[in-house]
Amino acid sequence: MNTTDATSVDKGSPERNRAHLESLAEMASEEADAVAAHVRNAEARGVQIDPGTRMAMGFAANARKAAAQLDALK
Repeated sequence: MNTTDATSVDKGSPERNRAHLESLAEMASEEADAVAAHVRNAEARGVQIDPGTRMAMGFAANARKAAAQLDALK
């Protein structure tokens, strides 16, 4: 089974892996984190979340994870 975690994909070389992480990390933002948190809270209260919004939340989480991984590499 393939992973849905885009930050764990091996691109074949350390340089390409780092470039991939950097491209994902560029999308991370406090605004995206805040929106994702708001939507998660709404979902916890029973609000139905459409699949497109759920995908955006996953993308925001992957972007934040990539940013954290890049920080750890520095």
